[in-house]
Amino acid sequence: MRRNDKRIAGDIQAQIDTIRAIAQQENLSETCLDRIEKAERVVPKMQATIAFVSGYVRRQVSQWDLTPPVSYAMHAALMPSFSLERVAHTRTVSGGEPLRALANRLRPPCLRPVGCAPS
Repeated sequence: MRRNDKRIAGDIQAQIDTIRAIAQQENLSETCLDRIEKAERVVPKMQATIAFVSGYVRRQVSQWDLTPPVSYAMHAALMPSFSLERVAHTRTVSGGEPLRALANRLRPPCLRPVGCAPS
């Protein structure tokens, strides 16, 4: 699902709130609570980075004068698939495999490794 920077930041904040509540309920140490707060302080910077990259990508894609369905496919499938592929390369082979599989499923058939072979 496509999400903007505000929605992603909200989702991350909700997870942090859940983690904090559990940590407090379980009486975890102040060190643990401090680490949760440290993670929380990064969320605005993450949101700003996502907004910047999204805007940059949107400007680049708009220069190609694509039809709305093709533009949507670029944003919703192609770019996320290539991003997942890049992250997969930073993992071990077995650790990156689920990411590569998801990336492959996101791509249209003609852009998958096996391509569009005639039937």
